Amino acid sequence: MSVSVVPGATEEPAVVPFGRRYESSAGTGRAAKGLRAARETWSPMRFLSTRTLLAGLLGGVLHLTVVEALFRQLGHVPEALWPLASLGSALSLFVAGALVAAAAVHTGLASPPIGLVALAGWAAYRDWATPDPTWSELGGRLVVDGDVFLTGYVGAWYVWLGLLAVTAAIELGLRREFGIADRRLRTPPSPGDIGRDRRVTPGTGAVAVAVGGVFGVAVAARAADIGVTPTAILPVLVGTAGAAGGVPVAGALRGLVTPALGFVALVAPTLLRTTLTGGEGGPVFLLLLGPLALAFALLALTEDAIRRRLRDR
Repeated sequence: MSVSVVPGATEEPAVVPFGRRYESSAGTGRAAKGLRAARETWSPMRFLSTRTLLAGLLGGVLHLTVVEALFRQLGHVPEALWPLASLGSALSLFVAGALVAAAAVHTGLASPPIGLVALAGWAAYRDWATPDPTWSELGGRLVVDGDVFLTGYVGAWYVWLGLLAVTAAIELGLRREFGIADRRLRTPPSPGDIGRDRRVTPGTGAVAVAVGGVFGVAVAARAADIGVTPTAILPVLVGTAGAAGGVPVAGALRGLVTPALGFVALVAPTLLRTTLTGGEGGPVFLLLLGPLALAFALLALTEDAIRRRLRDR
């Protein structure tokens, strides 16, 4: 116990528990260390470290090599559609692999590389398990009768990057909230590490908007590629898809689980199916992104209210 007496006062001396004072100073120290770590982690020189650049280079080459090998092994599409036959496809696969590998090494997050491997593996398995498609030529263009999953995987590389950006941000928030191997993360502390009041801080909002924006642009670009009309709807789609990705990110950075579960259960599988197969229902699914974003927000508010009530008991 530490005792503090105000000279000339007649009241009983004020008593301040030593432990509480220690916790306050410790909290201040943790916040200061967190801010210093954030500045160090996100400095340009650290981001452009040799380790990060080398990981990106190797990841890009490995991704391109593995996908090309899968095309050659399966032999389900003409050689003209193999990745190395097109500079655009080869560059796309290299960039996707490089960004995912560099991000994983730089941040310590596991979901980007695991997600990319799972996506490529799932597409390859579906092509292996599906009867070979029938190819023909019409008007100088190749036409296919059947599904070609790996080809869809290559063509939608930017969609996978947007999806992996959302899952990476969700992983960051939930790992820090629940302490799941969080010491291995090489990222700035989330707002919850400095203050546990679960408010949406400028940092949380900025991350959610940025990640949601990447996801929204990727989904809208895919919609443009498949010829969704009218084209005037594309800017609206950027906003609705961005909200569908950004709301779960904002929730996860505050330690809220239900919006992330909703995204993983409802958005990711449907996006995966409609993107790889170009299946029916894709445009309808795009229209539902706005209501889904609203539903995720309601889930976040409900979970936050329940957890606050439980903490106040």
